[in-house]
Amino acid sequence: MIPTALLGWVVSIALADSPAADAPPPPPPPTENPDVAALAARIAALEAALRDREMADLLREADAAAPVTTASAPSLFPMNPGITAFGDLVGQLGLDPEGVRPGSTMYLRSMELDISATVDPFAKATAVIAFEQEAPPLDGSAAAGDFGAGPEEAYVDLVALPWHLSARVGKFKQPFGLVNRTHPHDLPWVDAPAAIGLLAEDGYNDTGGTLSWVLPVGPLAVTTTAGALAGDPFEEDGPEAALAGLGRVEVFGGFGDVDVGVGGSAVKHFGGDDPALGADFSFRYRPSQRASVVVLGEVLQSPDGELGGYAALQVQPARSVYLGLREDILADGMKHNFFLSYYTSEFLRLRIGGGYAPADEAGEALAQLTFVWGSHPTEPWWVNR
Repeated sequence: MIPTALLGWVVSIALADSPAADAPPPPPPPTENPDVAALAARIAALEAALRDREMADLLREADAAAPVTTASAPSLFPMNPGITAFGDLVGQLGLDPEGVRPGSTMYLRSMELDISATVDPFAKATAVIAFEQEAPPLDGSAAAGDFGAGPEEAYVDLVALPWHLSARVGKFKQPFGLVNRTHPHDLPWVDAPAAIGLLAEDGYNDTGGTLSWVLPVGPLAVTTTAGALAGDPFEEDGPEAALAGLGRVEVFGGFGDVDVGVGGSAVKHFGGDDPALGADFSFRYRPSQRASVVVLGEVLQSPDGELGGYAALQVQPARSVYLGLREDILADGMKHNFFLSYYTSEFLRLRIGGGYAPADEAGEALAQLTFVWGSHPTEPWWVNR
């Protein structure tokens, strides 16, 4: 009988001499469990939703912490005013039976800085600093004036009064008629109607305060304004103080595409002559932002009884183009005027125009370049935007 140890030794030698057997194939990789894949996808979706939720919360917190701004003076800080600069360059060419008039030239009519801001929840403040050059007369009797600088307007609007009341205190263009309240670069024409000079040499700009009350009546708004003023434009003989009182009533209504306004104004210098009076009418039809029609008219009477006025028509045939006609009426005759305005953008406007006075047999050609930069201003009331 072969011992067990010997038998094991023989078997081991035999196996060592035999060819090696093929190694068994590696086990297949474990397949992913469908439940685990679904769980991973759900976790990824929850993480994305959580990130979106956190971002939305951060944005809401940022909006709540941001300072309050106004449309007239957008700013990152509520105490910083909005600043707008206006440049107004004018060229004039006078013609009469003898040829070109000697006062034909170009001049920088004005450079204005308009500074406005919300003072607090109850008041807004505005200051207009003007650098102006007086136009040379076309008859050549004087050259273009030197530049003068000063506060053309500086006032505070009280905007939180009850019972539809509002107030303005300071130095400002008075609410007498339509054109008197508008700066020259914002007019629909190169020059202002001559009748505005019946109020004062450059229109009625005075220091004082006005109180306005707006009464809504259906589609209409009736605005009544009363003011106590320094009366400076009427003071031609000396600096002595003499107050003036101003009153105006205006009815304005919007009826779909049509806006209509009618107003009457009066100002009385308590130390002087009879009151200055005015009546005005406005009509605007704008079916779209590419077309509009504006009709304006005013009749004015100076404190010494002189009458004057104007009537104007403006048509907008395209988005950036405005055509205008204006008839000026004064005691010494009429003047026919035309104008063409073109906007390259909201910040740059080109305008040409002209006028002819039959009584003087004299005419003029006008050109204007108006440019704006800084805080975007409110568009003039005659612009269709």
